[in-house]
Amino acid sequence: MLRWSALLARERLTRSRTPILIGPWRSEVGFEVLYWLPFLRWLLKDIDGDRLFVVTRGGALSLYGGLPGLDLYALRSVESVRQENLYDAQTTGLQKQLSVTAWDRDVLKEAARQLLGRGQDYHVLHPSLMYRTLAPFWSEQRGMQYLASMTDYAPIPKPAIPPSLELPAQFVAMKWYTRPTFPPSDAVQAFVKDVTARLASQVPIVLLSSGHQGDDHGEMLVEGPNIAHLPRVPAHENLALQAAVLSRASGFIGTYGGVAQMALRLGVASASFYTEFGNTAYAHLALSQWLGMRTTTPFVAGSLADVGLWQQVTRDVVRVPAGV
Repeated sequence: MLRWSALLARERLTRSRTPILIGPWRSEVGFEVLYWLPFLRWLLKDIDGDRLFVVTRGGALSLYGGLPGLDLYALRSVESVRQENLYDAQTTGLQKQLSVTAWDRDVLKEAARQLLGRGQDYHVLHPSLMYRTLAPFWSEQRGMQYLASMTDYAPIPKPAIPPSLELPAQFVAMKWYTRPTFPPSDAVQAFVKDVTARLASQVPIVLLSSGHQGDDHGEMLVEGPNIAHLPRVPAHENLALQAAVLSRASGFIGTYGGVAQMALRLGVASASFYTEFGNTAYAHLALSQWLGMRTTTPFVAGSLADVGLWQQVTRDVVRVPAGV
């Protein structure tokens, strides 16, 4: 039934010649790259790109294959967007765009005036359609075949690097942040510090620091030799800069979540970590691993307990014969 709703929406949009406003996307970047972009590619595959206009945030418009649009942070403040996401969480129990809110409608009206002119009719393609349609996959009621029937995982183009930004010839991108699967603790802090120091002794590290808090994630900044930070940029350029730098990295290491999934979608190998797997769906991890195998892009995610177990196994169990 849900898939039929998406098919009917696709037919209605295809038959029309009216412009389509896509968004506003104000959810996390992991869902944007892992589900929203592939869902849009499937839904809009037979629609003229001249009719499409995107409203997203943080410069993520660069991930939409050249479609025109507006940045949400040019229309609303970071704090306003954050408060609307918190309102969603309080109303539905999930920080997801499950319905078109009055706030969303006001944003779209303003975007339409700037992009299309006053009085121009337009269709709205809101993220709530994706959230409703793909919910059976996230709840594990439907499998990968269901998801694949409504998505297109074509590669995401690499965003352009700002001309003034100098990067090492080879480097590892890194981002640590707290979230429900990686809550702050002394053990987490010690692990992050140790991994960062070990890696920085071997290869340059570029931290994907943003300086902007658009959600409930808290950045964990690390310092030390051979570690570089991104320059501070306005909020409407923040994600674009992170994605551009990440796409040029030899690999990514950090918290399991949206940035690791963005690395995967940009074709960058990653290793990411969590301490507990509550408040998130196993389907996201299963899809990420499936995409990693399909695109030959290594995607490794594990718990801190796994790290300790592996160290114990290699120390106490594995025995290398003499002379080997």
